[in-house]
Amino acid sequence: MLYRTVLTLLLITSNPDLINALKDVSVRIPKAVKKGDNALLICNYDMEDDTLYSVKWYKGRREFFRYTPKEKPSMKIFTHQGINVDQSESNESHVLLTSVSLNITGKFSCEVSADAPTFHTAFHTGEMEVVEIPEQRPIITGIHTRYRIGDNINGNCSSDNSKPVANLTWSINDIPVFHNYIKNVETYKNIDLNLESASTEINFIVAHQHFIRGRLKLKCTARIHDLYEQVSEKVIEEDRPRILASGRSPDNIYGDMSDGGNEFYLTHYVGKVFCLLRFRSSAN
Repeated sequence: MLYRTVLTLLLITSNPDLINALKDVSVRIPKAVKKGDNALLICNYDMEDDTLYSVKWYKGRREFFRYTPKEKPSMKIFTHQGINVDQSESNESHVLLTSVSLNITGKFSCEVSADAPTFHTAFHTGEMEVVEIPEQRPIITGIHTRYRIGDNINGNCSSDNSKPVANLTWSINDIPVFHNYIKNVETYKNIDLNLESASTEINFIVAHQHFIRGRLKLKCTARIHDLYEQVSEKVIEEDRPRILASGRSPDNIYGDMSDGGNEFYLTHYVGKVFCLLRFRSSAN
């Protein structure tokens, strides 16, 4: 074992090509890009004392672009469904894809090869997702304009026809809601369009702390990567018990009956001071 280790070290130190050679190969590929936009793929590498022989790009296992500096022409483009290369904006380190389509979502790889005498080759892969964003904001349904303390709020938010499916979140007064408020998170696939839809339900009992100055602001946000974010909002008013009696006359009392005759309210003005009196009548 010691003999092999010493022999390996001797080979490395006696052959500088094993030290100063192709290294640091990496790719920069957009994580997500909108359908129809352009995508720039970058392959970084350091040749050290090596000479570049070729740079090849693959979608999956199929080559679609090659750069070979010693050949004329130096660039070659191979037909691949959905991939359109802008040759004028591509070179030994960059490839520009134009008007990307949904079907090219997946793995992209760069292969860098050195010329003789080393013939070193390095390969690196990244993934890109082509995104179809929804045509409209998320839709909130089932929410009324007024609620009282103790009422149950049950609403739905949906985002239709995207790829991938949108991530839906709820907030109350701009504060993310508790997980136990969220019910029935579902996704649906549109086979014909090859797109997806999502819906989520919110359900909770209205409490005093939900209202700020008599209002509750309910929001649903739809997000897809960092490419899409849209918000829909409902403003709910606090529905307080109404005082049926009205009027303003110093030292006068006005009364009205409510709740089937079992309860009545009196509004009483003494000078400029307003008083509310509440009585409950006994059953006959």
